[in-house]
Parts: sequence; structure tokens; C-alpha cells
Amino acid sequence: MSLRFLLILLTGLALSACASTKATNPQDPWENTNRAIYRFNEGFDNYITRPVSTTYQTLTPDWLDVGFSNFFNNLGDLPNSLNNLLQAKPLQSLSDLGRVGINSTIGLGGLFDVATPVGLTRHNEDFGQTLAVWGVGSGNYLVLPLLGPSNVRDGIGWVGDFQTEPYYYVNDNTAYYSLFLLDAI
Repeated sequence: MSLRFLLILLTGLALSACASTKATNPQDPWENTNRAIYRFNEGFDNYITRPVSTTYQTLTPDWLDVGFSNFFNNLGDLPNSLNNLLQAKPLQSLSDLGRVGINSTIGLGGLFDVATPVGLTRHNEDFGQTLAVWGVGSGNYLVLPLLGPSNVRDGIGWVGDFQTEPYYYVNDNTAYYSLFLLDAI
């Protein structure tokens, strides 16, 4: 089973599990499930995510960490551009697309952010925001496995975001998982 499929399955299970939970609190009708997922996330964070990220921070020089962050931000500007376009923000969409072009070439594959100093700022948009622009309500509060607090609209939007990440389409499993884990860290 691929990690891609597993992450989508976990999100779907979280959404479907919450649909059958009895409402005990009108502000959070899925409270029992949300609390269980929160406890799972806390344990995962304490025993896996935090030690891995602390080790990464200890072993990785700052200049390399900044380069990795710039690289993944550069990749993220493609979905930002798409979401801006879907939200009828063509100038922001072109700006984010311009960032990708400049940072991918002059910025050596995105390792350096050359676009910001020349006036092309990032426009962080996601598919949950796009759904909101289209009139989709937020829905109930929801805690997603490994992802944390959200709502139904943004949880569904996360699946759309995941599908538009450029490295999602890398066919080599070693390269895909390496990119995915490095981005997650």
C-alpha cells in the first residue's frame, strides 16, 4: 500500500468516522472522535515527529535547511497559482507562476528565493480556501490524523492540495518518499 493511498484513506476514515458519532456537544458534534484523533496525533508527535525533526535540526546546517524550505516553497507556488486562478485572482496566479519561473532558474531549482526581493510575494492559497470562495461552508470542527485541527471543507480541500503537489507525480518511489518526508519534516 502506498503512502499516498494511506494518507488519503486516513483522511477519508476520519471524515466517515465522524459522520457516525453521536452529538454530545452542539459546538463539536464529533467531539469523541476528535479527541481520540487528537490523542493519537499527540502520541505520534511526541514519539516520532518531534524526535525526527529535532534530529534533523541538529544535523542540518541552517543554510541547507533554508535551501530545502525554499525548494518546497517553490514547489508549493504551483498549487498556489492554481488556487489563485480558481479563486478568480489572475494577477496573484501569474505572480506565483512567475515566482516558480524565476526561483526555478535563477534560484537554482528553487534553493534560493530570488523572486521575493524583486517584488513577487507568495500568495498562500489552498483548495479549502478555493472551496470557501465557491460558497462551500466550513462544516464541523474536525481533527485529522497526522494533520491536526481543521474542518470538513478544509479536510476535503487537503485532499485536493495533496493531488496538486508536484512531487505527488514523481514515479520513482524512493524519490517520492524522500521528497514527501523531507517536506513533512
